[in-house]
Amino acid sequence: MTKFNKAMKIYLKGCKFVYFTYFVILLFTVFVSLLSTYGSKVLIDILTTQNKNGLTYNSPITMEMLITSNGANNIIEEWFINTFGGITFLSSNIWIFAIILLCFTLVNMLFLMTRLIMRSYFSSKFSKNMQSELFFHIERLPYNVIKSMPTGDILQAATRDEEVFRRFIAQDMHMIMYTVYIVAFSFILLSITNIKIALVSLALMPLMFIYSFFLIKEVRRRYKITDDSESDMSGKIEENLSSVRLVKAFNNEEFEIEDFEKYITDYRDKYMHWRKLSAFFYSSSDIFVFSQIALTTMYGFYLYYLGSKGDPNGISLGTFYVSFTFTNMMVWPIRDLATILSNLARANASLERINMILDEPMEDLYSGITPEIKGDVEFKNVSFMFCDAKEPMLKNISFKVNAGQTVAIMGKTGCGKTTLAFLLTRLYDCSSGDIFLDGYNIKDLQRHYLRSQVSTVLQDPFLFSKTIEDNIKIAKPQATNDDVEYASRISHIHDNILQFKNGYKTPVGERGTTLSGGQKQRVAIARTIITGAPVIVFDDSLSAVDTETDYQIRQSLQEAKKKSTTFIITHRISTARDADLIIVLENGVISEMGKHDDLVKQDGLYKRIYDIQTKMV
Repeated sequence: MTKFNKAMKIYLKGCKFVYFTYFVILLFTVFVSLLSTYGSKVLIDILTTQNKNGLTYNSPITMEMLITSNGANNIIEEWFINTFGGITFLSSNIWIFAIILLCFTLVNMLFLMTRLIMRSYFSSKFSKNMQSELFFHIERLPYNVIKSMPTGDILQAATRDEEVFRRFIAQDMHMIMYTVYIVAFSFILLSITNIKIALVSLALMPLMFIYSFFLIKEVRRRYKITDDSESDMSGKIEENLSSVRLVKAFNNEEFEIEDFEKYITDYRDKYMHWRKLSAFFYSSSDIFVFSQIALTTMYGFYLYYLGSKGDPNGISLGTFYVSFTFTNMMVWPIRDLATILSNLARANASLERINMILDEPMEDLYSGITPEIKGDVEFKNVSFMFCDAKEPMLKNISFKVNAGQTVAIMGKTGCGKTTLAFLLTRLYDCSSGDIFLDGYNIKDLQRHYLRSQVSTVLQDPFLFSKTIEDNIKIAKPQATNDDVEYASRISHIHDNILQFKNGYKTPVGERGTTLSGGQKQRVAIARTIITGAPVIVFDDSLSAVDTETDYQIRQSLQEAKKKSTTFIITHRISTARDADLIIVLENGVISEMGKHDDLVKQDGLYKRIYDIQTKMV
C-alpha cells in the first residue's frame, strides 16, 4: 500500500483537486440516475392507482388512494412526490414526468461532459508527471545501478508499465468508485422500498467475490510472467538496434531473426496462457450475473403476484420495476469489478517494475565542498572490487601526479585501466584507500563539481542526434561560438567540420552515424576540452585517430592556454612515450612506473609492448 501511495503522490502532482472533484461529480451522476429511475416507479404507481380506481389518466388522486392500491409508501417516494408538486398535481399532469425525466437526463449529460473533460486533463497530467519522474530518477541513479539493470526492464517500466498503471488509476478507479456508489445507493433505496427484495438482489454476489478472489491470484501470476517475457523481447529489440553494424558486418541477420523468433514465440505462448485464463475468468463470472438477475426477477414477480392478490407482503408493479432495474444497475458493475481485479493484478505487476526504479536511491550530486582545483592527483592504496567479483580489480594502487603533468596508463585488456578513470570521477567508489585532488579527498567533494573538474573522453564516443555544435556544447551549454571553434581546433576537427555543407550546424544523426569513427572521436574530444577542466582523462579515446593526428592533438593540449593534468589510457607506445609519467598495470597492480627511457631498459610488460610495436613499424 505504501508503494501505491508513493506512485499516486507522483501522479496526482498538480491535479489532485481535479481528480477528487471528478469522483464527487461521479457521485452526483449516480444519484441523479437512480433518482430518475425512481421517478419512473412513482409514475407507474400513479398510473396503476388510476387504473385500479377506474379513473382516466390525469385524474387527480390522493395519497390514501396511492397507498391502498400499491401498499405502504416509503420516505423516498413521499419526498419525490412532495418535491415535484404533490400527488394531486402530479396525477393531474402526467406529462410533467416527461419534463422531470428530461431534466434529469440533461443534468446527467452535463455531468458526463464535465467528467470527460476532467478525465482528459488529469490523464495527460498523470502521464507527464510519472514519465518525468521516471526519467529524472533514471538520470540520477548511480552508474553501477544503471549498469546492473536490464535495458529492457527500464524501457518497459518507463513506457508500457507506466501506461498500464496510469490506465488503472484513470479508468479502472472510475469503475471501482462507480460500482461502490451504484451498489451502495441502489441497495439503500431498495432496502427503503422493500428490504426482502433488496437482500435477494445481492444474494449471489458474495459467491462471485469468493470465486474471483481465488482465480485472480493465478491471473496475476500469469500476467507477471507475460510482462517479464515482453521485457526480454523489448531488450532484444534494443540490443539489435544498438548493434546493427556488427550484425551486418558478420552477415548475422538470419541468426538474429531466428533468435528473435524464440523471444516472440515465448511471449506469444505466455500471453495466450494468461489471456485464456483471463477470458475464462471474465466469461464465467457471467453465470453469477445472469443467475442473480433471474433470481431477483422470479422473486420480484412472486412478490408482485402476492401484491396483485391483496397480500400485504406483496409489492406494487412500480416496486417490481425498480427492483429489476436496480438489480441490473448493480450486478453488471459488480461483474466488471471482477475484470478490474484482473486489471489490478496487471497494474500491481507494472507498479512493481516502476518501483524497481523509484526505490533505488538517487545519487547525491550536490552534497560536499567545492574548492578551487588546480590538478594535483594522488592515489593512496586504492583497491576496488566489483560486487559480483571474487577478486579485486585493482589492488593497492598508489601514485602522485602534479598539476599540468601528462600521465600515460598502459596494460593488457581487462587489467583495470578504465576502472581507474571511473574511480577518479566517482562513477565507482573505492573499496579501500583514498583518492585526493589538490589534497582534498574526492569523497568530500560535491559529485557534480568533481565531474566538472575531471572531464573524461570515453573509449566509445557517444554523440546525440543533434548538430555538431550542440554536441560539443553539451558539456558547457553557455559556451560561445569562439569557445566551440577553439576546442575544435585543439581536437583537429575544425577543418573537417568546415567541409560539411552546414558546418557546425550539421546534424550528426543518431549516435553520430553520419560521421566517421575518427571524426566522432575528435568531436567527443572537443566536447571534453571545451569544459576547461583542470583534469582530463582520455580513455583509449585517441585509438580511433591516426598516429599523426594523435600527436597533433597531444601537442595542442600541451600548448593550450590552460594546461590540464592529462591522463591518457592507451595501448600505443608512440602515445605514451612523451608522458611525464607512465604507469603499467598488470593483474590489478602497478607493475612498472616511470618515464619511457627508464621503462624500455627494464625487462617488463612495457618493454615487450615496445619491442612488438617497434618490429611492426
